[in-house]
This record gives sequence, C-alpha cells and structure tokens, in this order.
Amino acid sequence: MDLCIENLRTAAGTGALAIAGMEVSDLGAVRRHRLHIDGAGCWLVPGLINAHDHLGLDLLPPLGEPPYPNSAAWGEAVFRPDRSPLREVLRLRYSERLWWGAYRNLLAGVTTVQHHDRGHWCLRYLPVRVPPYRWQHRPDSHLGGSYGRGGRLFVHAAEGTDAQSHAEIRRLDELGLLGPASTVIHAIALDEADIARLAATGTGVVLCPTSNRFLYGRTAPVLALKAAGVPLAIGTDSTASGSPDLLAELRGARDWFGEAELLDLVTAAAARLLGVPQLGRLVAGAPADLVLVENPRARTVAEAVLTARPGQIRLVLVGGEARLVRAPFERLRGRLQPVGVDGETTWLAGPIRRLLGRARTLLGEQLHFGRRFEV
Repeated sequence: MDLCIENLRTAAGTGALAIAGMEVSDLGAVRRHRLHIDGAGCWLVPGLINAHDHLGLDLLPPLGEPPYPNSAAWGEAVFRPDRSPLREVLRLRYSERLWWGAYRNLLAGVTTVQHHDRGHWCLRYLPVRVPPYRWQHRPDSHLGGSYGRGGRLFVHAAEGTDAQSHAEIRRLDELGLLGPASTVIHAIALDEADIARLAATGTGVVLCPTSNRFLYGRTAPVLALKAAGVPLAIGTDSTASGSPDLLAELRGARDWFGEAELLDLVTAAAARLLGVPQLGRLVAGAPADLVLVENPRARTVAEAVLTARPGQIRLVLVGGEARLVRAPFERLRGRLQPVGVDGETTWLAGPIRRLLGRARTLLGEQLHFGRRFEV
C-alpha cells in the first residue's frame, strides 16, 4: 500500500504517517503518495498485542462455578462436550473457531495474538498475526506442540492456589524450561524464591488478571514481579474464563501500572516477550501494524486506548493492509466484507459473512465475546 494518513493525534502532537508496501515509511512528514486519507480526530496507536488467548475457545461464555484450586480442577468440572454450550460450539470446525477468536481480538484493535493451543494451517490466513510458538499445557502435561519455526515456549504454570500450583515454577526449573526464550502464563502461586528464579533466568510472565480472579479468586503477585524486573505482558485468556477483550483487560490492570506502562505491556513489551521485537512500535521500517482510535476526550495515546470501547476502533491495518474499516475510512475497505457490528457497518477481512451464517445456524445469537453481528 502507498498511503499517507494526515492530521492524526500522536504522542508528539498532530502528525502524519506514511506507509509504503507493508512498512511504515515515514512519520510526521507529508510527501507525495498514491492515496491520502484524513485521520482528523483519531489517535494513532501501534497495533495491540494480546499475549495469551485460546482462539478456538472464544465463542464460549464464562464456564464453571469457581473458585477452583487449579486449572485441572476447572477443566474437569467444565469439559462436558455433550452439554450446552460446548456441544454447540464444538460443532463448528476448529478453523472456524480460530477465525472467531481472531475477530474477537481484531474488533478491540489487536493485530497480534499469542495462541495457546494446537496449530492449524489457517492461522497464517487470519486477519491478525499469530507468531511461531511452542506450547505446553502444564509443566508435566503431555498436551503441547508447536506452530512455525523458532517460536518461544509458553506454558501454563502456577495457575491455581494449591500445593501443586505452588510447586510448578520449581518443576519448570528442574526440567530446564526456564529462560529468556520461555514465558509462564498466569504465575499466581509464587513465593519469593519462585520470583527470584524467574528474574534470574529472564523468564517472562503473561498476566491474565480477569481470568485468574474469576477462576481462583486471586491473581499473580504483580507488584513483586514488577519490582524484581521479570519481563511482563498482558493477555485476555479465552472468553471461557477471561475478559471480553484486551481493552477491558487493560482497564482491570490499572491498580498496578500507570497508563504508559499498560500501553507498553500490550505493544513493545509484549512484542519482545513473543519474540517479535519488530512489532509493537511505529517507526520507519517497522511493519505497518496500526490502529486508529476515535477518542476525542483523551489527552494521551495511552489514555485513548485505556478509555476506548471497541466501537471507537475505526481502522486496523496489519502489514499495511486494512483488516477492519469503519467510517470515515471507507475508501480503504477494498474487498473487505461488510457486516453490522453493534449496529454499525464494519468492513472485516476474511469470510465473516459465511462464518456468521454457520455460527447462527449452530449457536443462534450466542457470540459470547459481547458483540452483536448483523448481515
């Protein structure tokens, strides 16, 4: 794409952003481009990064009757594929459920997701990026695998409040699975020695406070992890236990972080944790993953994100290509498909109309990440 978006609100004031091909070519300067767009009233934001999700489970409502001692107990209690709502959701093909998980993220301005589940060929065609990864369900679990090459390891650990959960960081250390290429998801049941292990090895932690509070009544020792210098990012988890979207998740983490820190946790810091440091920032030469947020009352970029609702996401580009378009940016819709989302015409990349037809046949109106779709 050869594009210049002018009159954007940025951290440096009003400015412009130019895109050449798949990359940002310039910031702040208006030069000759094939297409000029007026972005007046919108904040320019790097594409957001959701550091933990199960894309294939994002059509489920919150499941279970918490609290639980650990994730195994929750799974045993709620995995009933012969009962509603799992029965209906699992009638959809895995690829279809992955697409819905991608849309859940895209509608909140997310351009990159760390998917924690088995891979699938369709991941490369989703409207959000899914970087290569290795995954393990728990430290000694047989459930695991990989997607792509060179991916970092992501493992659920210390997810719970019981003795087993408290032993899992030590167990990962014994297995040689801690280190700068590894990330622990949840990390609730930690003592001082565990935090020291994580910090000394450079192991990252993805915080999922909404999911943790719902399932276990508590979350990770965030301030202690932060003070120890453990690399951190934020994830939603799936809708079966987590927040409706990443914007809501950010608002639930404001007790521990300032606004600028929170934005970093879902942009540059998350990109480093996922092993894709070229993402999460808008500089010349970086991939053109960006979001335009219409939030006129905001005074800073971070505030624009933290107070935004999904309907204020007006444009999402991934690699310079439009993946979500709303007014006044209809000129960029190209071959995107129009649907009504919460009463507003929204153009989305991918086979959204076909997917919506299938989902309605099997699920009725039950799209549990909180959006109302209409053809």
